[in-house]
This record gives sequence, structure tokens and C-alpha cells, in this order.
Amino acid sequence: MVDKPKGKVETLLEKFFGICRNAVCRLDEKTVGHRKTVNMFRGNHPKISRAIVVTVCTLAISLVIVGFATPKTVTVNIDDSVNVTSREYKTTSLRVDSFIENHEIDYVYGQDIIDVQMYDVITDGMEINIQKTVDIPVTADGRTQVVTTMPVTVKDLIDELGITVGEDDIVEPAMDHVLVKGDELQVKRVTTDYVTEEVTTDYEVRYVNDYSLAIGDKEVTQQGAAGKTKNTYLVTYIDGVEASRTLTETEVLTEKQDQIISIGMNISSGIPSGLQYKTMYSGVRAVAYHFSGNPHGSYGLACTYGTCAVDPDLIPLGSLLYIEGYGYAIANDVGSAIKGKTVDLYMEDLSQCYTWGARSVNVYVIS
Repeated sequence: MVDKPKGKVETLLEKFFGICRNAVCRLDEKTVGHRKTVNMFRGNHPKISRAIVVTVCTLAISLVIVGFATPKTVTVNIDDSVNVTSREYKTTSLRVDSFIENHEIDYVYGQDIIDVQMYDVITDGMEINIQKTVDIPVTADGRTQVVTTMPVTVKDLIDELGITVGEDDIVEPAMDHVLVKGDELQVKRVTTDYVTEEVTTDYEVRYVNDYSLAIGDKEVTQQGAAGKTKNTYLVTYIDGVEASRTLTETEVLTEKQDQIISIGMNISSGIPSGLQYKTMYSGVRAVAYHFSGNPHGSYGLACTYGTCAVDPDLIPLGSLLYIEGYGYAIANDVGSAIKGKTVDLYMEDLSQCYTWGARSVNVYVIS
């Protein structure tokens, strides 16, 4: 692209013509060599001297006009720290400063770096390299400032800004990273402190088998009590916000006391004295079973200790039974494998199931 001269060539030519006119007019007054005036020369060769001056001036003017008016090719490379863009220009600008102005080159005087001088004369095939500055947001100590800088390392910029970096502080990006357009520099202050906290330790519930209690009976033999513990942590803060903590010491202030519940495991024989019943089945096969979760039987009751599964053709659902060695139970469920004189007795846990196993007992139908 060719720019339009803005009167500079005309101005220069006018000055040049003025110089030539003055040279011709003052030719008679100039002295040459040993104070001999040009008048002596003109006295013998008046036409030749004036012709020489006019010819020289005309030739010089022609050369100037041709030199100024001929477009020159200039390549401009602009590095914005991420990409380098190159563009070729056709110009009749005389100097670098007018070239930058006429072609609106992206260059900020006193801020960007250029590898030529502003007063350098534009020549054909000239190459101009411009390094742009970058705006880097810098955050440290709770304050953010935007710094205009050349692409330098993080360490160089931190040193230039006079920011002190502690041994444990976090600097992002790394110190040797060269900052480019779009980067952000963060200095995160890292501090540590010891923190002590008292916490309550919940007690646990433990079950123990007690063969002095009838099977199915429960008894709390020791009440539970919560304990108290003092924990010491090494806490790490980043810019005042807790980032992590490490337990360094634990001191028990009050020991916790677990609750102990005794589970009856004594399987007795016989029936309570004075038991009144409608029907008695002897030699009934009684098998212990247990389900996790919250199962319900066909009769609708939850399966708990004191419920059993029966053959409804022999014992109707909902019947109240007394089972020798087990105690009272309600016929609450049925099963495909339960036929005739067979009952499944629900136990609280597997240990009771193992203790009971399978055995032959008498079953009394009370109602």
C-alpha cells in the first residue's frame, strides 16, 4: 500500500530551490581559494559559470524527486510475546517516524522496543522489528496491580517490583517462567500455626453373651459414657485461608466407657408352671434363623425375637405359642420348606443361631 505525501516533499523541494537560487545570486560574491572572486572567473567565462551552477542544481533536484517519489518496500515484524506477525508495506515515507505515523504501525513510543531509530531514513527492503510490552496482573498481599513490562521471567519482575518472597510462599507461574500476554502472576503467602481442639469421643455399644440369662433376654450391664480428647494440629494457611491440617498430638482427657449389653444364651427345658394351652405338638423340629435389615412376616409383624414361621395347615398364623427352650412366640410367617411339625425361630443375631442350631422341642399352642 502507498501512502500519500503530506506536503513534506514539496517543502523540501522549495527549500532546495531556494538554496540553488541563493547559490546563483551569490556566485558573484563568493571567494574561491586565495581570495580570488568568482567575478574574475566570470569576467572570462560568464556563461559557463552560471550554466554549471544551474546544471548541478537541476540534476540534484531531479535525483531528490526521483528518490522521494519511488515507493520502497518495508517489512514490519511485531512480536506480542505470543505470536509474531509480519506485514509488508509499500511506502514513500522518508523516515521511520513518518512511516510509523502514516501507516499506523502498532508501536508505542517509549514503551515498546524497536530495532531502528526514529530518524533513520527509510530504504528499500528495510526490515523493522518491534517487541510489544505485555500487561501482567500481579497479585500479592491482598492487592492486585497491572504491570506493563517486556517479556521477562517471573523472578525478574518480582525483583523489579521489590516483592519479598518467603521460603514457604507459593509463586505462580514458576520463577523461571517467561511472562507472556495473558499470564497472571500470583504470590501466595503461606503461614503455619498450631491449633488445639477438644473433641468428644462417643462410646461404643458392645454385646456379650450371658449364659445366666434366658435366651432372648437382654440386660444393660454397663452404662456408656462419652470421653474427651485434646487434639493438636499443625494448620497451613494460604493467604490467611486454611488449606490443610495435620494431626501432631492426641491427649486423652477423659476415657470413654463403652455400653455393655448382655444377651441371654441360657436354653432351659420344660414349660412355665401353670401354663394353659389348647394343643401341644411334641417332636417339632425347631430351626434358628436370622435376616438382616427390617424383614416382616406374612402375618404383618416385624421379624424379631419372639416370632416364628410355621406351617399354617398345622398352626394358624397369629397363634400365640410357647416353644420349649425358646419362650413365647407368635406365628408370624410361613416358608416353602416348612411342612408339618417344623418351625423356624427368629434369633437376634447369628451367634444365637449357632447356639440354638436345630433341635426337637415341644410346641404349645396357647391361643
